[in-house]
Amino acid sequence: MAEGIDTLRHAVRPMVVAKHLGQLGLVIAGLTLAPAVVGLIADEIHMALRFIAVALALALLCTPMARLHTQGQIQANEVLAISALAYILAALAGTWPLLGLGLPFVDVLFETVSGVTTTGLSTLASVESLPQSVLFARAWNQWYGGLGIAVLAVAMLTSYDLSTRRLVETPPADEHLVTTTLGHARRVTRVYLVLTLLGILGLLLTGLSPGEAVIHVLSAVSTGGFATHDGNLAGLPSRSAQILINLLALLCAISLPIYVLLFRREWRRAFGDIELKALLVASGSIVALLLAIGWLSPQHGAHGSAIDLVLLGISAQTTSGFSTVDPAGLDAISKGLLIIAMSIGGSVGSTAGGIKLLRLIIVLRLLQLLLRRVAMPAHAVIDLTVGGRKVANEEALRTLMLVLLFPATAFVSWLPFLAWGYAPLESLFEVVSALGTVGLSSGISDPALPAALKAVLCADMLLGRLEFIAVLILVMPATWIGRRGS
Repeated sequence: MAEGIDTLRHAVRPMVVAKHLGQLGLVIAGLTLAPAVVGLIADEIHMALRFIAVALALALLCTPMARLHTQGQIQANEVLAISALAYILAALAGTWPLLGLGLPFVDVLFETVSGVTTTGLSTLASVESLPQSVLFARAWNQWYGGLGIAVLAVAMLTSYDLSTRRLVETPPADEHLVTTTLGHARRVTRVYLVLTLLGILGLLLTGLSPGEAVIHVLSAVSTGGFATHDGNLAGLPSRSAQILINLLALLCAISLPIYVLLFRREWRRAFGDIELKALLVASGSIVALLLAIGWLSPQHGAHGSAIDLVLLGISAQTTSGFSTVDPAGLDAISKGLLIIAMSIGGSVGSTAGGIKLLRLIIVLRLLQLLLRRVAMPAHAVIDLTVGGRKVANEEALRTLMLVLLFPATAFVSWLPFLAWGYAPLESLFEVVSALGTVGLSSGISDPALPAALKAVLCADMLLGRLEFIAVLILVMPATWIGRRGS
């Protein structure tokens, strides 16, 4: 049986991977010019030149790759390998400008990986002293990293995860499946741009400076969490700005194709989406529990006001990582609740991280189905359905695998922290925050963190952002060795 499967499997074609990676590298080169422009405007010539040097190096490296001639349709394993390599390339390309600040390479790499994966964890001692171009670059990396993963998710759902795709797709009735992928990508990009522009306008109305408004919105729509102050959102002068930023993150934790439905006035389909309902219930639940614990605590009010706890709960559930209070000072129960919320995350097709609500719903429905099956005749046939849609067996197995990979990876990543003597709960909090691409910290991520543990968190951020499969495909020998398709 295994031999029969192997005869059907095709290894990736290096020329195809190189061509498409070269094309994405040229896109990254163009995107790198944005912080260079900010550096020139802010009179940070040294930093601007470093960003320009990166853009030129990428252009020289990737132009010959992008011009390679290939034939045939791209394979699913090639898409996943290219996606993983593109995020790694973006992270590595971002290290050169930050090395100009005199930081160790491991801290610079941690920062860039955290940026492109839209995590928001940082080992920098202070961000307020960073040049304006670097502050912008951090948020800019998160913005295009979030856009990339949102577009990739919808594109992959359109062509690969067929049963899940039906739960989030929004193609016109007369549009053929083969032509929908590019259309989905365009629609998601438009939604992303509109939310970004509306967010900037809203923050400007709260009184933030243009620079702060742009940086925080770029981080919010990507559910990234990088801010311009050491106290994160607590450093902002306006409570209305803090609320608006978290509201924007909540909007972007919703599957972006939902907004296409709203634009088409398909209200029933949009508001009837099971994952949207689940996100609202999950967010409301974590907020209510945090408020209840805060109220019942003997140190009532010591961890911030009710609004602070509401914003923290939304931040954890949407995996945005913004905070107006320090999570390290919370009690053990509150930290445990935040770990659960960070693990679950937002919607499929959004910029949020975590397991994703739709996958959790599928697993819960599968469990319900198994329990019902016990009381039914052996020959009875029951379909697994979610939101009125049938979920194929293959997709259910793939979903179950992804859901199981999350806690398994968290456990393996947790062990080195325990071996180094870090507190168990705080270590688990940090690992889940990295794996869920959240960015809330228990205080462990700092300059003194051993390089090996920084590497563990970097790996977790990449695994979480690319949802395990892309990274596993990249490192599997069978991906590169074997019979290749034409």
